[in-house]
Parts: sequence; structure tokens; C-alpha cells
Amino acid sequence: MPERAPAGALLRFISAAPILVLIELAFGFADIAAISGMAVYFVRVGHSEAFAAYAITVLSLPTAFAQPLVGWLLDKTSRAGVTICCGLLGAVAFLAIPFLQSEAAILVVFAIIGVATFALSTCALTILGERFEGGMLVAGTASFSLAYSIGSVMGSTGTGSLMDWISPRAVPISVGLGLLAFTILVSFKRP
Repeated sequence: MPERAPAGALLRFISAAPILVLIELAFGFADIAAISGMAVYFVRVGHSEAFAAYAITVLSLPTAFAQPLVGWLLDKTSRAGVTICCGLLGAVAFLAIPFLQSEAAILVVFAIIGVATFALSTCALTILGERFEGGMLVAGTASFSLAYSIGSVMGSTGTGSLMDWISPRAVPISVGLGLLAFTILVSFKRP
């Protein structure tokens, strides 16, 4: 029979592992910002709708192929270090997008964004499985779902609002700066 989380376990987990929850929130934010906000960004800065759709495919496909490498790195090196590197790589890649002219370069950097940001979730899940069991593991998984959902709303709504209020370039720059702030926090408060 599956393990049940005791009453109040969700809040206890969030109190016990706030950085893990933040990692999943950052993933949800960056993932949905890339999928929804960046597709609109590409069209608004002059790329075709076909390019925007292709970019989303390029974002997703390398992510699946890179996960074994990410898993290997998590097994062989510092899990906090992998998390920090992925956050930094995602931040730098988002910040670079507005300055790239070549569609090929944009697609390469966009693929890096997909790999780096999805790896954040892999890092959080690995650390969760290492540190928790039973009801707290169930509570951790539930809190990750909640954090991803909140991050998704922030990524979609936030980037849409910034695009309308400021400019399309505000989308990748704000997501990059958000990931950079997240990475700095995680460097000082290890997961």
C-alpha cells in the first residue's frame, strides 16, 4: 500500500527543505517562461511563427537526451554544485538571447536553456530522494507539484505582463536575472 503523508506534512516539508521547493519553483518559472513567453517573444522581435514553434521543439528535445548525463553528474559530483551550475547556465543563456542575431545561435542557446532548467528539477528530485523517505517523501513530491504550478503561473503571467508593459526583450532578461538571483541564493543556502 502506498505511503501516506501525515497531516501537516506538506508544511513541515516546506519548512525542512525550503531550498528544494525553491529549486522546483525556479524550474516551473523558467520552463513555462521559455515555452510560452519566449515563443511570443520570438514572434514579437521579428522571427516567424514557424521559427517560434521550432524553437520550442529545440527547447524540449535535448532535455530528454541530456538527463542521463545530468544524473551521472549528480551521482559523481556535488549535487549542490550541479544545481548551481544549471541555474547559472540557464541564467546566462536567457540573458544572451536578446543579443543573438543568428537563428542557429538562438536555437543552440535555447536548447541549453531547456537542458539547464529541466536539470534543476532533476537535481531537486535527486536530493529529495536522498534525504527523505516515507510520508515526508510524499509531502516533498506534493510540494514540488505545488511549487512548479506557482512557478508556472509566475513565468507565464510575469513574462506576458513584462512584454506588454516594458518590451519583448524584458522577457529573457527578466527570466535570466530571476535565475541569476535564484542561483546566488542557492550558492549561499545549499539545498
